[in-house]
Amino acid sequence: MLKNILATIGLAVVTKAAYEHYCEYRELKREREEREGRPA
Repeated sequence: MLKNILATIGLAVVTKAAYEHYCEYRELKREREEREGRPA
């Protein structure tokens, strides 16, 4: 049972980190598009 709890906590930590990286990627992509001008 402890193994399942640790696995769930690990999954939550990895998911949160992945989401934060995704948000940062989206923000950097948006900033780059604003600098370069959006292609048509």
